[in-house]
Amino acid sequence: MNPARLLYVTDPLCLWCYGISTVIENFYKELPNEMVTETINGGLFPAAQAKKCDQNFRDYLKNASIQVTKLSGKEFSASFWQLLATPGFTYDTEPSAKASVVVKNLAGEQAMLKFMHLLQQAFFVEGKNVMQPSILALLAEPFDIPNQDFLDFYFSDECLNLTKQEYAEAKQLGVQGFPALLYLKERQGYKLAAGFSDLENLRNAFGWAENACKQAELNTANVCNDKGCNI
Repeated sequence: MNPARLLYVTDPLCLWCYGISTVIENFYKELPNEMVTETINGGLFPAAQAKKCDQNFRDYLKNASIQVTKLSGKEFSASFWQLLATPGFTYDTEPSAKASVVVKNLAGEQAMLKFMHLLQQAFFVEGKNVMQPSILALLAEPFDIPNQDFLDFYFSDECLNLTKQEYAEAKQLGVQGFPALLYLKERQGYKLAAGFSDLENLRNAFGWAENACKQAELNTANVCNDKGCNI
């Protein structure tokens, strides 16, 4: 029987994903050793869906940021808001999503999650323009990814295709907002979080999902199908 896995559907530039980042990090530290984790991009405002940072959009983000800070304690700096107010600035989440795919493929899943946290720090706190590939490449250096290797993969068709595959997987699973954390085992799936959640709620949801899966296994233990009968 395949082990259970946790699928974290996120977007590096999602304000609420930034808010939950420390909660996710602490929650993962408590998971059983056999638990498989995977992170994919859901696609917030990618490419053609990117948002122009006019006053209305900045006001929308400002209102959301107040709630994020209230619940998580995560701050958004003056440098971040100044960056968004730059004339012609566009909130395009695809460069960051592609960058995370690069790190996943060149350094692994755990590095990808840590990279996303560094990227969020750079964007929301330091006000760096993470739509620029050169800045993204610098953020990947702590994971032993040379700049040229990063950029070669970042600009490849493979990288774009893999990123779009992640968007499609999230959509197929019915994820409509980020962050989302799913517990998946065999044909069973349980949503542990849809939006921000604190650590205690994640613990409770995880325990509930584990028990529900065990109960489902018991309910199907003594059945017959085209492959025979279980006894």
